[in-house]
Amino acid sequence: MALCSLSDVKVMLNISASDTSLDDKLNLLIKQVSAQIESYLGYKLARKDYTEELHAVNCRQLLSLNHFPIQSVTSVTHNGEEITDYLVIDEYSKWGRLYRKFGWGGQLITQGFEHDVVSGAYDYLVSYTAGYYLPGDTEYVEGADDSLPYDISVACANMVVLKYNYDAQGATGLKAHSEGNISDTYGDGASDIGLSESCKLALRKYCFYGVA
Repeated sequence: MALCSLSDVKVMLNISASDTSLDDKLNLLIKQVSAQIESYLGYKLARKDYTEELHAVNCRQLLSLNHFPIQSVTSVTHNGEEITDYLVIDEYSKWGRLYRKFGWGGQLITQGFEHDVVSGAYDYLVSYTAGYYLPGDTEYVEGADDSLPYDISVACANMVVLKYNYDAQGATGLKAHSEGNISDTYGDGASDIGLSESCKLALRKYCFYGVA
């Protein structure tokens, strides 16, 4: 899984496309940074097909799926009956939510003498496609709605370059140097550094904080 392309990273490092001597190392860094970005965002980014059972209570208008952004919906059934009166709206689908005007109602699970509602039955079955085409996919088109947002790809490439430069400086990269009384500041090893603050700032609008 790679959130940026090897060719872009090599351009940023001024490495010729014909020079493949560092490809293995750069690909490893790309995988490492891609995993760190997914961990920071809180969800998977690669486009896949899913089928999952869900429940809904209180006839809320939004049904929350487990993967996003939703690219397309193949089918929705409730207790085996097909449902078609839902909408895939960008505002909600980017966080995996299906809108239905009259709400999603389902069988409630209750307990006790007062029949308090404790959950809903998993009586909805949804088949859908979620996630993005990644730079390594043949279907990837830069800027397309179904492809990885360019700023995520750039953030990944920038972090790969940063890690590579740290490693090129030695086991611990020199981050700062001053002449007066000689004061050097060293960074962590390239494999140990996390995402930079500038990278996190670029990614922040894509972070998933959960559904209340």
